Amino acid sequence: MDNTRKMKKEEIPKAELYFEKTLDPRIDKITDLVVNYSMGNFESKLEPSGKFDEIDAFITIINMVGEELKSSTISRNHFNNIVDSVSDMLFVLNNEGVVLSVNKAVNDKLGYSEFQLKERSLDCLLDSEAPTFDLLLKKLQGEEPIVDLETYIYSHDGKALPVICSCSYLFNQHHESIGYLVIARDISKIRKYEKSLRESEEKYKRIFDESSDTIFVADNAGNFLDLNRAGLALLKHPDPKFDKLNLFLLFSDEITRDQVRQEIQDNGIVVDFKIRLKDFQGNVISCLISASRITSETGEANGFQGVIKDVSQQKALENLVIRTIIDTQEKERKRFAMDLHDSLGQQLSAIKFYLATLKSIYGFDDSKAADILTKSNDALDRVLSELRNICFNLMPGTLQSFGLKHALYELCKKIEFDSLLEFDIQIDPTITDLEKPMEIAIFRIVQEFINNSIRHGHAKKVTLRMKFEFSEEGARKLFTTIEDDGDGFAMNNIAKYEGMGLRNVKSRVESYNGEIKITSAPDKGTRYEVSIPFPEN
Repeated sequence: MDNTRKMKKEEIPKAELYFEKTLDPRIDKITDLVVNYSMGNFESKLEPSGKFDEIDAFITIINMVGEELKSSTISRNHFNNIVDSVSDMLFVLNNEGVVLSVNKAVNDKLGYSEFQLKERSLDCLLDSEAPTFDLLLKKLQGEEPIVDLETYIYSHDGKALPVICSCSYLFNQHHESIGYLVIARDISKIRKYEKSLRESEEKYKRIFDESSDTIFVADNAGNFLDLNRAGLALLKHPDPKFDKLNLFLLFSDEITRDQVRQEIQDNGIVVDFKIRLKDFQGNVISCLISASRITSETGEANGFQGVIKDVSQQKALENLVIRTIIDTQEKERKRFAMDLHDSLGQQLSAIKFYLATLKSIYGFDDSKAADILTKSNDALDRVLSELRNICFNLMPGTLQSFGLKHALYELCKKIEFDSLLEFDIQIDPTITDLEKPMEIAIFRIVQEFINNSIRHGHAKKVTLRMKFEFSEEGARKLFTTIEDDGDGFAMNNIAKYEGMGLRNVKSRVESYNGEIKITSAPDKGTRYEVSIPFPEN
């Protein structure tokens, strides 16, 4: 109560005394309540007096206003908290593009306070080289309500921040446009990631393109999806586009191809596997392949990638070493055969001559002595025959003197006589100009096959074909086919049958950069197909 009300009644002017008598005390309470509301205290309320007059009605209205103020204030605070928690920068603009308010992210990222930005145009913050806000408005008027536009926004210290801006209209309750809401999303981390990704891709691409080894990416079927320059050069592919080019179709050996495919399928990886690829000029290239399966996030196989190393030069050196070893062995065989023939053979022949002379001079009427003499002579015949066989196997004299064709006919005729094995032989008459080491290699291959047919295959017939063939590129090759009608074996168990003899056969073929294809099946016999490059002189 103020000082006026403390004055004595006789001191109060009559007009004021009349006003005090007529003023309803509820008016003071209403005044106090409005003051509380103005100070943000919306918890206060005024109970009506129960008179149900105009003042009680006014009190009810004031209470409702308080509730509404309380509700709107809480909602506004809640909304402001949400806006400030958004990581994107929010700008509220009027119809002229002037900043009315911003959220906390603007202050944090740009270093401006809300006071510094108010009454400033948004274009002051955006890329000065382009009318960004005008462009946003044009897109907004012509397209969707929210439009993304990449640009730069400048901080208080002048740093350019890459952002994506979106703009939308702001409307009042009458659906009248009262301004714009601009959202600027900071994409600096995305740009750093994209830059890092580009650098990684460029680095990978540089390694991919500049690698001296073949690098490839293929689908599950082996079709190339990507192949570097070294791969195109290795395969001598005429077209830089490698459409419909399949890795597995380049394998010169089906068995090796199936092994590599199975390894990747079963284990997901193959490391330094020896393979032989055929380029587009028909040349066979010795390589090492390492590959691994590519899987999706769900573990599904999406192809494989790998590296192919050309080891032709290394393989050529190895082949030269192998041929040198084989040639040395064959020379030693020849020397040993000649020593047996010239020394032991001649001495046995001399003994046989002495026995025959002894019989002719002395007659040996004694039947027992004559029988011993006859048996000794027969034993010497068998020893000499066995010695000739050993010498022939070590190094046929016919091969040395008359060449491969005559030596093969002699070998087959001799075996046919001894073991009742039938031969069907067709050798091209033009095969006369082979080098002696190559003739010996082919003779040993045929000899090993025949021995296996007799010992393991129990064959009754062996077919031998030998001729020159020409590839599509015109390269001449010596093509030899040997097959029998023996027991055969399952190809998935070839390792079980791959003894020293078969390994020697493969070594001899590969030492001349040749290829050997082995096919067999139980009760279907066995077949060798040997192809050896034969360069023109």
